[in-house]
Amino acid sequence: MRRRDFLYATGLGVGATLLPSLNTFGRLITVEEALTPVDVKLKKQMADIALNAAKSKGATYADVRIGRYLNQVVATRDSRVENVANSESYGIGVRVLANGSWGFAATNNMDNDSIAKTAELAVSIAKGNSKLMSEPVQLAPQKGYGEVSWKTPLETNAFEVPIPQKLDLLLKVNSEALKGGAKYVNSSIFMVNEQKYFASTDGSYIDQDIH
Repeated sequence: MRRRDFLYATGLGVGATLLPSLNTFGRLITVEEALTPVDVKLKKQMADIALNAAKSKGATYADVRIGRYLNQVVATRDSRVENVANSESYGIGVRVLANGSWGFAATNNMDNDSIAKTAELAVSIAKGNSKLMSEPVQLAPQKGYGEVSWKTPLETNAFEVPIPQKLDLLLKVNSEALKGGAKYVNSSIFMVNEQKYFASTDGSYIDQDIH
């Protein structure tokens, strides 16, 4: 998977996701699945598999980004429900420095073997790129941050608000607009939760939960 495709598939192409249908942006899931987090220990384990695989193939530096992007859309038109959907995009990207050049590879197959092969592919790409480099990349020393985490402070997680309550709000808004003379009205609620995990051979393991 190319880096551009990874960013798109894991939700970083945000503009494209502002659509009523989520079918093309990951797999459809239940609300319960959306509210079930991935264990940070599992994320560290996956990151270490990638980092170790990259180093074993000759990478002098590597970092890993695990992205889980959750979306929910609730959409109505006039007095009817148009769409209700939850989706998840989940993948891992590996960036490495080998032979003085960068390489990148990504996958949405999250088993251990696929993760290791993705890291090895990134190293192969870096070594291939190095043949075209006139001057090798050199990184400044960077101290690792260890295991740290950050989460958006929330009064209410929007994903936990019952869907019937969201629909009731939208349909009431539509009703008022129609009473006011509108010929038709669309209304929708779109929610995003970005769960990002970064790890590097410098010793950083950073977990973020962003709403």
